[in-house]
Amino acid sequence: MDENFILRVTGLNKKFGDLEVLKDVSLTMKPGEVISIIGPSGTGKSTFLRCLNYLEKPTRGTITIDGVTVDSGHARHQDIYALRQKTAMVFQNYNLFKNKTAIQNIMVQKVPKEKAEQEALEILKMIGLLDKRDSYPAHLSGGQQQRIGIGRAMAVKPKVMLFDEPTSSLDPELVGEVLK
Repeated sequence: MDENFILRVTGLNKKFGDLEVLKDVSLTMKPGEVISIIGPSGTGKSTFLRCLNYLEKPTRGTITIDGVTVDSGHARHQDIYALRQKTAMVFQNYNLFKNKTAIQNIMVQKVPKEKAEQEALEILKMIGLLDKRDSYPAHLSGGQQQRIGIGRAMAVKPKVMLFDEPTSSLDPELVGEVLK
């Protein structure tokens, strides 16, 4: 068995009442690998992503991310917290703080302010929005807001980034901007 993995899911199941949304899902992901989950609406893609960081509690199964394992049958609060520290999620909607500027939305709270600001500036440069550092979400396009959301996810330096249809709510002309 290959032990060079960053993410391993074994026998993941999720039920909502009698509806079984996920049934015995297993996968292994190596560092640097990109995995896309495709399928029609309502087939459990978002539920699967939400189970990976325990925004949804799986009915059964084991998730390991970067050495942290959580078995849904024995999930303790501290284990779930440790697992969440290894991930960042970018949602369909932007989830930005409306009262914060682009740079403030990216800055990590538990880091000294000067370091957090420097790292946020580097991320803004990477995502092509350095000139929008002091702009509030209301003054940014949908594509720019989504890029800020991606930048915020990058700032926490996750081992695994989860993207839940990050371009689905954008106009077609903005999709390429976010994918880049």
